[in-house]
Amino acid sequence: MNQLTEYRREFHKYPENGWREFRTSARVAEILTGMGYDVAMGPDVIEPGSVGEPERLSEEQIRQEMERAVRQGADPAFVKRTQGWPGVMAVLDTGREGPVSAMRFEMDCLPYDEPQRPGYRPCDEGYLSCNPQSVHACGHDGHTAIGLGIAAELMKRKGELKGKIKLFFQPAEETFYGAQSIVDKGHLDDVMNFIAVHIALSAENKPLPSHTVACGCRDFLSDRQLDVYLEGKAAHPCGASQEGKNALLAACSAALNIHSIAPHEEGLCRVNVGEIHAGVCANTIAPDAMMRIEYRGQKPAISEYAGQRIFDILEGTAKAYDLKYHYVDYGEVPAGASDYAMMEVVQRAAKKVPWFQTVYFEGNVGGTDDAAVMLTKVQQNGGIGSYVGIGADTTGPVHNPEFDFDEDCLQAAMELCVYALEELHGTDA
Repeated sequence: MNQLTEYRREFHKYPENGWREFRTSARVAEILTGMGYDVAMGPDVIEPGSVGEPERLSEEQIRQEMERAVRQGADPAFVKRTQGWPGVMAVLDTGREGPVSAMRFEMDCLPYDEPQRPGYRPCDEGYLSCNPQSVHACGHDGHTAIGLGIAAELMKRKGELKGKIKLFFQPAEETFYGAQSIVDKGHLDDVMNFIAVHIALSAENKPLPSHTVACGCRDFLSDRQLDVYLEGKAAHPCGASQEGKNALLAACSAALNIHSIAPHEEGLCRVNVGEIHAGVCANTIAPDAMMRIEYRGQKPAISEYAGQRIFDILEGTAKAYDLKYHYVDYGEVPAGASDYAMMEVVQRAAKKVPWFQTVYFEGNVGGTDDAAVMLTKVQQNGGIGSYVGIGADTTGPVHNPEFDFDEDCLQAAMELCVYALEELHGTDA
């Protein structure tokens, strides 16, 4: 088993949800320090003020998560350095004038349980998640491992490179504010080249299998999330039903209507009611309900269309059921597109990696990633970037609790990124 696979399996065994990645941050920082990097952590990496109230942990939650990280093997000194905020940055400063580039690697997991059954490799080979309601089902354990591999190779080549390369190990990609908090800290203000990788994307609208790569994606959807709170009135469902205002039925009605929103003629439009929580008991009309909603669009006009239709439905539902509602807006991750110029750099790098037998120039995201926040910032600087799809055979789709992937892709992805950075930062470039 190679080093990258060992890293990946360690992170898989100890998954942490968004803004809770204290063990992962501490281990990443410890490993990078051992390579010779001076690492920044916590508030030196992210801007805490950019993290919206819905995502903020209480002081007690932070204490519990940091204590768990130490119990699970993290170095207490590195956990302490987070100051209650996960996130790590390492900078390779060659000391020679040249471009500034950045790469982003996510660390967070998803909030559900991993299956425990024979025949499922993490279970059979001893790296099953040991944390409840936490599973790496989107490849972020692999991305973190790739980032550490890149860091090691860059340090070996430091004397052959020029400029600076920033490596961001980011919290909270699956939720909100992770990438934005790094951008708001100013770390990308001088960056002109940006690359992010993701395992198990698509090309030609088909999953990328092992031995394939897509050099960039241009179909990011924007993503906005809302928590909607419906305020009804409790009453006995038999003896006083006329006095009740059923928030549960209102939420169900709204959900069905939201999922009936017509497509947009200019591109992809996606809506989803992912959670509904309502009711107190069987013999009481539900006095309140909470709905968690997201909507996505390929263009700003499409996102605006979806949002307007959702609020039209909420207004109509509130009137129909004679109740009130309010909402919390998590904000928006923008749509985005890789730059052809950087995709060409990645293409040349991919052709140097024997493991990649098929190289697609353009791939498909199939959704949203807040790497688009960083990509957009670099493009606003006048720079270029790409979001690269790394092919891998998988045991299920991303965000499925049984998602696992061909770990041979880790070494190939690392080699590709190092070749690309060598082209951008080589002393003869």
